[in-house]
Amino acid sequence: MDEDYSSNISLNLSTDFFSSVLTKKKKGFRAEPREKEGNSSHGPDTSQSPIRRERQNSKRKRTEHTDNKQISKRKRTEHTDNRIIGKKSDIISSLFRKNPEIPTITSAAVETVKENVFTGQTFKDLPIHPFLVSNLEQKQGFTYLTEVQKKAIPALLNKKDALIRSQTGSGKTLAYAIPIVQSLQARKLRIQRDDGPYALVIVPTRELALQSYETFLKLLKTFIWIVPGCLMGGEKRKAEKSRLRKGVNILVATPGRLIDHIKTTQVLRLARIQWLVIDEADRMLELGYEKDMAQILNALRAQCTDPPQTVLLSATLSQGVERLSSISLTEPEHIDMNQQVARHSSHHNPGADPGANPGADQDFAVPSQLQQLFILTPCKLRLVTLAAFLLWKCRYSNPASKMIVFLSTQDSVQFHTKLFHKLLVRPKNTIDTSTTPELADGIQQNINFYQLYGDMPQRERQETFSKFSQAASGVLLCTDVAARGLDLPRVDWIVQYTPPGPVVDYVHRVGRTARAGTQGHSLLFLLPSEAAYIQELNKHKISLSQLQMSTVLQPLVANIKDLPQAGHVSAKHPSPRTQEEAATFLQDRFEELVLAHKTIHGLAGKGFQSFVKAYATLGRELKDIFKVNDLHLGHVAKSFALREAPTSVHSVAARSGADHKLAKRGKRPLTFRQATLSEYSDGLGNDKVMAKLGTKEPPKKKKRLSALSS
Repeated sequence: MDEDYSSNISLNLSTDFFSSVLTKKKKGFRAEPREKEGNSSHGPDTSQSPIRRERQNSKRKRTEHTDNKQISKRKRTEHTDNRIIGKKSDIISSLFRKNPEIPTITSAAVETVKENVFTGQTFKDLPIHPFLVSNLEQKQGFTYLTEVQKKAIPALLNKKDALIRSQTGSGKTLAYAIPIVQSLQARKLRIQRDDGPYALVIVPTRELALQSYETFLKLLKTFIWIVPGCLMGGEKRKAEKSRLRKGVNILVATPGRLIDHIKTTQVLRLARIQWLVIDEADRMLELGYEKDMAQILNALRAQCTDPPQTVLLSATLSQGVERLSSISLTEPEHIDMNQQVARHSSHHNPGADPGANPGADQDFAVPSQLQQLFILTPCKLRLVTLAAFLLWKCRYSNPASKMIVFLSTQDSVQFHTKLFHKLLVRPKNTIDTSTTPELADGIQQNINFYQLYGDMPQRERQETFSKFSQAASGVLLCTDVAARGLDLPRVDWIVQYTPPGPVVDYVHRVGRTARAGTQGHSLLFLLPSEAAYIQELNKHKISLSQLQMSTVLQPLVANIKDLPQAGHVSAKHPSPRTQEEAATFLQDRFEELVLAHKTIHGLAGKGFQSFVKAYATLGRELKDIFKVNDLHLGHVAKSFALREAPTSVHSVAARSGADHKLAKRGKRPLTFRQATLSEYSDGLGNDKVMAKLGTKEPPKKKKRLSALSS
């Protein structure tokens, strides 16, 4: 703004006066004109003629009508709870007024479920090839077996089917990859590339498919005659068919793309399949892949002479997973690393809706080295609190942290990435380390922002995944597409900016840190009205500690000049001296940036709309906690740096550049349901998948699950 910061505060204090004046004007009250000398102040001026009095009354009515029109026009542009500040009538709202009271929540002292990760046993103790042992220990850096590997690998080497359940980050991928490689290299007749696939690994997402494929690449460096391959959405079918024609021995695939090749690619033969791995089975069923899994199992039964050895891995045991295991596994070895976990309600409630609420009656194991925090913030302060936390941990701390921030929709991811990149990333040539020498290293580090969501082009998704994996620090803003199974190394913080919904989703999100025995931290953002979610987590043996908002905002006061747009801070515009002033200053910069950039403005509108819709679609078992009707939409708009009233946001979102590009191509923008489904799209395109699922309600779950037994 052009006005003095202190004058803004003084003008803010006179809000009631301005609002009372506007109210009186709108109601038609006007000060009476000064009476002429000699006229009585207790009655009308009878000295004037009736014609003159009529003319004056008509003129007064016209003036009142004009004033009322101007006031109405001004009111239409005002945000709920806004104030008029400055000569330019910039309309901004106070961050620290009319907010709900922040309660002090004490998380219950629960007995957390602990699961040991590492054992004292090494890979040399396993009956596997020495070349494979040397590869694991010397080249890959693995020394000790994890608990799940210790129990799973011997069982799988004995050619038994297995149902494996373990916490995230416990090494489940190697638990099935090592036995597959060992069995294939030990065949008397060496495997030829053109034999086709001997092992089939099915995973729900593209990133997990790529990660599993790279794991096999590393393990097979000493057995180069065994060729791995990958099929996933977003890749060109022609290139995949070419790879299948040349020959692939270990095939990693997403369900939709695999079904597409089974139906259309003649060179894909499944007759030699000896291993079938279904990874993240619970997520597979949640995403509606029951029909695809049924078709894959039927294709294997039709082509394979002997049923393959099957491994089913899942972090939770829902009724859908148990049903799938009963169909695909034969006398399986149950490897459950959490012996204290209660079985799902299927044991005592067989009439429940299958898969409706996975994990409802389970106690979840999280790594003991994970520190879990939560913070209660009023809705208007969410944006500045998140930005302050990113600055605190990724710029003002040394060394800088590596962080994943989960948001509900891809519109929200795009908006926050562009906003933070514009305001929080400072060019290196403008950094003055002389003012804060104790933070020089942290400031020089700067912040790198990455984004990941389902509707990104496959090349960009793969590039983002690779860059963030190799980065020493930075912030990845993403949707739940990165919540399952991904092994992103050295992640220090998991920030859940939007509510995860079911407790099982919370567990999967925080599972991206504190992996394989390393230290990690997590932070859960909640509104004061959502505080009951802490008790919901306590019911599942998960305990969190509260982080005060003042602790997060305090670093802003000393480092506010470090912002790129801190030119507003000068002798005329003094630096904020309190947390309230610093937060207001940062919020003003966000709002001015949104108003100045048309693209970011449009993304803010779309992010606001998709956030509200996603909030309304949270599971019915949590409707008593996350009530969309209790959201203050004006405050939600404030958290997206919007100065428009909620009723005007639709026109803001309609001006988004992305929608205009789609319109020029003759395409309609994705609906909310289509955009949600695209997070885990199999890459078949909107014409075959999105057109079906985006316009119709999904089939009933009982019918979908019945396809598994067909």
